[in-house]
Amino acid sequence: MSVSFWKAESKIPIEQTSKAITALNGLSFSSGQELRIKVPPTTQFIKPDECYIQADFKIIPDKVNACNVALQLDERLAGQSLIRDISIYSSAEKGSVLLEQITNYNSMVSVMRDYDTNDSIKNKRALTESCTVWNPRTRGTLGSTRSECADCTETNPYFTATYNGTGNKVADTLAYKTVKLQIPLETGIFRSPKVWVNMLTGLEIVITLEDAYKCVRPLDSVMRNRRLTLNPRFHSTNGSSAPNNWLNGSGTDTFYITKDNSNITPKTCPFQVGERINFVDPTNAHVASFNNAPIIAEINSSATANNGDGLLQIKLDAVCTNNGSNIVSGSWFMYSNSLHTADNAYKVGYSLSNVELVVQEVDMGSNYVNSVMNSMKEKGMIVHDILSAQNYRYSQVAGDVVSSIRLPLINSRAKSLICVPTDATVYTEKNLMNGHLTYDINGGHDPDKTLFAVNQFRGISDHITDYQFIYDGRLQPSRPVRCSKTSSKISIDSQPLIELTKALQQAEISGRSLADFNNNFIVSRALALNSGVYDTRNKDFTLNVNYQGTTPTKNKLWNNFCFHLRRIYIRGDSISVEY
Repeated sequence: MSVSFWKAESKIPIEQTSKAITALNGLSFSSGQELRIKVPPTTQFIKPDECYIQADFKIIPDKVNACNVALQLDERLAGQSLIRDISIYSSAEKGSVLLEQITNYNSMVSVMRDYDTNDSIKNKRALTESCTVWNPRTRGTLGSTRSECADCTETNPYFTATYNGTGNKVADTLAYKTVKLQIPLETGIFRSPKVWVNMLTGLEIVITLEDAYKCVRPLDSVMRNRRLTLNPRFHSTNGSSAPNNWLNGSGTDTFYITKDNSNITPKTCPFQVGERINFVDPTNAHVASFNNAPIIAEINSSATANNGDGLLQIKLDAVCTNNGSNIVSGSWFMYSNSLHTADNAYKVGYSLSNVELVVQEVDMGSNYVNSVMNSMKEKGMIVHDILSAQNYRYSQVAGDVVSSIRLPLINSRAKSLICVPTDATVYTEKNLMNGHLTYDINGGHDPDKTLFAVNQFRGISDHITDYQFIYDGRLQPSRPVRCSKTSSKISIDSQPLIELTKALQQAEISGRSLADFNNNFIVSRALALNSGVYDTRNKDFTLNVNYQGTTPTKNKLWNNFCFHLRRIYIRGDSISVEY
């Protein structure tokens, strides 16, 4: 801001203070519940883009099916994944008017978090929102892609393990920590940098919380169906420099794992005492079979193993006899079997307590307040524009090879369409958390071998060949946007990324990274460029999607977010909204 000494300025000094407003309807919340927060009109002016929700979060593992496994929230979304739907109402004397509503909010935020990202932003979100980032201490050494969900050390905010005096895991000590979440609200009102005249509207925020199993997940480095080459690898049962296989018919309660994937100390080993495990061959086709399930009793450093080179020693709670294929030294991988063999009734939960909206209240001074009220008297109203998103959902069954998605848009100043085809298949809790029978993201290709989805927030390509919009009586763009290379999972199409970059820009989402073009597949269209808008009213919008090659495998819920300028009229006796 520049200040001139030679002319009068209209700028005034303002004072900003933080105010914490607690939830109206409870002190603690769990999955599926609704929480409400009201910002009263006595808080006259707020800086919405600096407001955030803060709360204490804790994972509650299933105690009935007691099977230790380290769990955390989605590594990119963290606390944002807990919000399924959000609605914002006015709460002043003018009545309760719906100002903004976003269904499948966490799916929309997944677009923001996956595409508007870089290392600096990831590290900042790790500090404030309790996201997790790639940790070089637990890095993969067998060519797997980087995982932001493999931190099993003390820097993981969600859980902790304790160790004895020699640094070994020797007791069932996995404990879940209470995490302090700070969640910025990515709605039109709370993304706006303009001061909000709350004295004339008041605000009531209504949030519906997501189911626990849809946002809580195990680490990548213990899962059979994620990055298998990131998992600990079996060394031998003798721990010598001449390693042996675990032969069919032989039994032991002790074995060793290699130093691959940073498994050097018990702290960097992703498994926990009390965790049920199994072994799988590198092709992920054959699993080991035992007379009883192997359960870890100790994880020790063995300095004398491997002829003094040192290895990690795993001790089981009982002798287990291999009744299947030979477990080959330096080849087969370990994985957590705790959720795989649990009952379908496995229930994970969470608690969200001490929920507060931290509001940045701005003191504009009495002169400004008087000018606002005078403006109301002279002009009759105050107009406030926000960039919001409205979700037009559409269900598509897996067998549809040609789908025409009708979009009944009613937005008078639309900016762009961002369509997220999410997996709508109904999974048991353990299967979704483990990525078992879910959508295959990379088709079994190297370097990860396996990479199955563990949530249903993100878009899936699912063998799509092309798409094209029809509106205003024309095909938009004039030729179909080819996606067959991307959906093949071994290559990439450029045109969808060009369309996506334009759509993100219009939605005021900085497309800093397009690396997740397949992990979070999106169909998009910019309806205007630069600061332009498009009137979608009384127009027939259709999205044509073709699957000409392989038949799609999953039912889909298309979250079609229309980003648009929403105008809020504040009058002396009423509030109205123009979409």
